Amino acid sequence: MDCGANTTRSLQDDATRRGIEIIPEGCQAVSEDVCASGYMAPADNVSFPENSLKQCCKCKDDQSCGYCADPDACTTEEKLNHVTSENCFGITEGTTAEDTTEDTTEDTTTDPPYTLYLITCCVIMSLIIITFLMTRKSRPNY
Repeated sequence: MDCGANTTRSLQDDATRRGIEIIPEGCQAVSEDVCASGYMAPADNVSFPENSLKQCCKCKDDQSCGYCADPDACTTEEKLNHVTSENCFGITEGTTAEDTTEDTTEDTTTDPPYTLYLITCCVIMSLIIITFLMTRKSRPNY
């Protein structure tokens, strides 16, 4: 199914060209930060080429399209390349674009740096040595 936003065609063994194909209802809602159309197909839903990565999908026919120069008024040529009315989009009841985006946040919990421990140990050792040297009584030399 011609649902992929990428219009590049790959040359096959029989000398024909074929574009990215996505299984029916293979596109799922994502944030528009991820794909301008608001839909992406996971790698499992891409039927051609084999072993593909996840792919951005075309825009729905009745929605504004971020791939067009004017998202609310696509030209005829832009509609041919970036908009589809095919059965590309899966049912996402009860989910929003934010729910279906991949978790890209990094782990914000960090351990204290080891240099802090090293400095603390050096200060403690210095205090112990100074205390030891200050408490020693000097012996007279006879």
